[in-house]
Amino acid sequence: MGDRQLLKGMLMFAKPYRKLLLFSLLLTGFIVIASLAQPFIIKVAIDSYIKMNDYQGMMYLGIIYFLLIMVSSICTYFQNNTLQFTGQYVIYDFRQAIFKHLSLMQMDFFRKNPIGRLVTRITHDVESLNQLYSQVIVNLVKEVLILIGIITLMLYMSVKLTLICFLVIPVIAVVTFYFKRVLRDTQRKLRTLLSSLLSYLAENLSGMSVIQLFARERKQLERFNELNEEHYRAGMRQTVINSIFNPSIGLFGNISLALLVWYGGRSVVDESITFGTVYAFTHYVRQFFEPLRGLADRFNQIQAALASAERIFETLETKPTIVNPVHPKELPEKVKGNIVFQHVWFAYKNEEWVLKDVHFRINQGETVGVVGATGAGKSSIIQLINRFYDNQKGIISLDGINIKDVHLNDLRRHIGIIQQDAFVFSETVFDNIRLNHNQVSNEEIIKAAKAVNIDSFFRMLPQGYNTMLGEEGTVLSAGQKQLLSFLRAMIADNDVLILDEATANIDTETEQAVQDALREMSKNRTTIIIAHRLSTIQHADKIIVLDKGRIVEMGNHQQLLNNQSVYYQLCQNLSKGKTLKVKL
Repeated sequence: MGDRQLLKGMLMFAKPYRKLLLFSLLLTGFIVIASLAQPFIIKVAIDSYIKMNDYQGMMYLGIIYFLLIMVSSICTYFQNNTLQFTGQYVIYDFRQAIFKHLSLMQMDFFRKNPIGRLVTRITHDVESLNQLYSQVIVNLVKEVLILIGIITLMLYMSVKLTLICFLVIPVIAVVTFYFKRVLRDTQRKLRTLLSSLLSYLAENLSGMSVIQLFARERKQLERFNELNEEHYRAGMRQTVINSIFNPSIGLFGNISLALLVWYGGRSVVDESITFGTVYAFTHYVRQFFEPLRGLADRFNQIQAALASAERIFETLETKPTIVNPVHPKELPEKVKGNIVFQHVWFAYKNEEWVLKDVHFRINQGETVGVVGATGAGKSSIIQLINRFYDNQKGIISLDGINIKDVHLNDLRRHIGIIQQDAFVFSETVFDNIRLNHNQVSNEEIIKAAKAVNIDSFFRMLPQGYNTMLGEEGTVLSAGQKQLLSFLRAMIADNDVLILDEATANIDTETEQAVQDALREMSKNRTTIIIAHRLSTIQHADKIIVLDKGRIVEMGNHQQLLNNQSVYYQLCQNLSKGKTLKVKL
């Protein structure tokens, strides 16, 4: 995106708070007038009152000078507060917009973008914009107005002396143009490296148990040191650029002041210019280069903000590929659960097909098992039914309605999943089980847990069901997380139930109680089971056997054994203990 587009986008976020910004700009006008008037008042005092020994005139000028200082201080106070409030409002809106946008993105987006990178967008990148709204915009206007005012007053007092003082301006323009290009590239690289660093850090902290288990601490530290070193070098490059650019502006200011002393002093001696004018010029030259130094800092902040804005708007302009239809068809309050895959083809990337011409029908109330070797496409079928991904060819329908014609929320409220690796939020047990079903009471949750003899597991926690589970449920074992996922499905009471290795981490005694409850839940409910253990699918009405993305067999347990084909071989492998090669 170009700078103009980025600035336009950022100003759009500030539009709701334009009254606050306009108020700040109004205060800026008073601050600029007060700042510019002070040296001119001293000039008048020197040239008109001190020479004439006019004490009364000096007193009036002193009062005016004092009032200008007071007005400037009061306006600066209110301006700073207004700008800080405005900056916080805008940053709040940015974070809300990014999080809302991310919540609408498809699973493929999160597969391609590391979590650390997305966290950087909401934290560091957004914070970089804070300075733009709370300081840069209005202060930039103030500094430009001060420069215009100084030039006007200096030309009014002496055109020749003004031109002498501004001999260095063309050189400053060339230097600024050069540093603009270098600084922008440096800011962009610095943000990219910070994103990579945070992504790597998040990945390693999440997988610390695996790192320690395989003694990879040194290897991971070496890679972290490489990323950290790259970020350090980019940061130092930015520091070096700033350390050259900012002092160079000060140097040119001092050169301009030296020219003023030389030419102005000579002009005072030959009485072509008054001493008061030279005195005012010295103040105005300092004031002129002070905003230029400020502009250098503002310029640095603008480049940082533009680099961050570029990344933020790149994220916001990435459109979700899984979208709701313009005119969605409504599903009934209760669906029958007839699921049909009609010649479905699906690939996560280009035409690297994971599912190839998959065609099957699941009737209302049927229990269907899906088996196959690892990578056969079992999990992809679950992803497609929930529309976490969309198939490229073919049609998937629920009760005769193409699922792409149904609102996502409407579709997903009818489908419940019990996962092997359940995600747990850093909330209480009650909140994690209830999720979006706010009408379910705590008593109903406890009753459901007691029904399958798993109430005691949660009672053993420090505060029972009110225990805060921490990030990703750190206080729970893998088995407890799976029980929690099981209770979620019980409470939701969905019309279609999908079991993704639902009892893998549960002990044998508890598994029996859970299996009994699952069989009860599966009655008159369409159920799809993916499991390692053949015992969980032997009772299924139908078993679908996948191999390299295609359906190679379909039938019940006994029929498939009699065929003595792929399913029979899977059973043989399991009976020999070769479970690592197969996911059922």
